Amino acid sequence: MSGNYATERKGIAAVQAKLADLELIWRETSTGDFGIDGHIEFLDENSEPTGMMVGVQVKSGQSYFSGETDYAVSYTANEKHQKYWEHYPVPVLLILHHPDRKETFWVDARQEFRTGKAPGKKIILPKTNNFTAVTVEELFKNAGLTQTEYVKDISALLGYMLSRTTGNAGFDISFFDLFCLGMTNICRSLYFGMDLALKIAEHKLAEVESEFGVGVGHSEYNFLESYVRFLISQNLVHANYSDLLIDLELREMVPKFIVPLSRRGTAVKDLISRSEDDLVDRGVLMASRTRAAQEAFVEIVEISMIPRFGRVAEVSKALYSNPAQQSSESADPLEDDAEKPRAEN
Repeated sequence: MSGNYATERKGIAAVQAKLADLELIWRETSTGDFGIDGHIEFLDENSEPTGMMVGVQVKSGQSYFSGETDYAVSYTANEKHQKYWEHYPVPVLLILHHPDRKETFWVDARQEFRTGKAPGKKIILPKTNNFTAVTVEELFKNAGLTQTEYVKDISALLGYMLSRTTGNAGFDISFFDLFCLGMTNICRSLYFGMDLALKIAEHKLAEVESEFGVGVGHSEYNFLESYVRFLISQNLVHANYSDLLIDLELREMVPKFIVPLSRRGTAVKDLISRSEDDLVDRGVLMASRTRAAQEAFVEIVEISMIPRFGRVAEVSKALYSNPAQQSSESADPLEDDAEKPRAEN
């Protein structure tokens, strides 16, 4: 057995041992896979696989710690790894292992690149990110695991959505309001943004002819953030949670998105429709051509485009007429990538 191979296997073994303690599934990939050594799968409270996964790249050896400080270890990725990790469909955990000291540190490399925290492809792994002390919640945070309890029963989930309100008369909205009024694309997708929340709140104030306007503070922003996390934790939409976290945590703003409803989200939508039909049949509600679970139309606001129509045409014409001004890297990137063979790890 070569020294390099033995050193590499010590890193993999350290990762496997910790994951066994956490009762997580480790799926190691073939040795020829580029940039990924394996995947970790999250198990629910019944120890059943959930399909929620993160990728892992393990780098083991003393040489990876040559530039360490008292507070961190750094790793400089090559261009191919950077592109691969940044566009990978699930988070990629970069793990550095020191076989002699038996120290292991980790960071989400994909998120570091996506948030611009890795200038010059240099990734910083803080020593506070000790893999031997990592929790399940930390490993899967960027994959969509939140502290919100998973509600299996769809009827109970609907009841929860109805009960979750702001408690603020100046911003009176619920999860149910946001879900129903955010449906678009023939109820196959869900829209969310601060503008949706404000429209709901403004409409409710107008209905009661309130003399006061909309009131939004820290607790209301927290409510909207909790709704986003709720959608992910309950598997109601197909959304890239790590991208949403860039707005939620790095930019400290409410994200705006249109995402497809998941099979479970569609089941909630169907339950709302069946429940509405039942209320009509029992005479609790009058029949109506409008429905609670009905699509809203979302479009680009033309006023934001009008000043730019001319500028887009000018830039397009200038670039087309002066191709030498364009970067050689962007001249035909798809053709270049297609000709490159897939590299080995």
